[in-house]
Amino acid sequence: MRMKGKSPCESNAILADLMMPSQANGLRAPSIFGGVVMSMVDKCAALSAMKHCSGQATTLSVERILFKEPIMVGELVEIRSHVAHVGRTSMSVVADVYAEDLRTGNRRHTNACWLTFVHLGDDGKPAPVPPLLLETEEDHRLHKVAAVMRERQLAERQTKR
Repeated sequence: MRMKGKSPCESNAILADLMMPSQANGLRAPSIFGGVVMSMVDKCAALSAMKHCSGQATTLSVERILFKEPIMVGELVEIRSHVAHVGRTSMSVVADVYAEDLRTGNRRHTNACWLTFVHLGDDGKPAPVPPLLLETEEDHRLHKVAAVMRERQLAERQTKR
């Protein structure tokens, strides 16, 4: 039985939170600890993966989390993610992080992230995922980028054996 495909927009997820002093890294000019951002990215990306596969998904790898700018205490952080590529049982998810200064309304793109998730069936083993139906030029562009990253990741796994 062939699974019905889903578009990237069907896996859209958004996670937002106000950054508090307890999340700061303790430096002289305290910005938010990178692990806080990484955890939020992983959670939002997992939501996208679970929406796409309509089930449980677990993080396989984090290909990239680019920290472009610091996020400061008191800023609103918003993460937006969606599935960009699928394999047989895996999904590549792209996530973008934005920080907003609530006093000024200034909004910045602070992080660009790529993660891979595996769909887990009821037995806890990898399970097939629905095909990805690419609709927009951006969908096609991100799909190509994810395909290249996936090939590199698979080649790297082969050389480490």
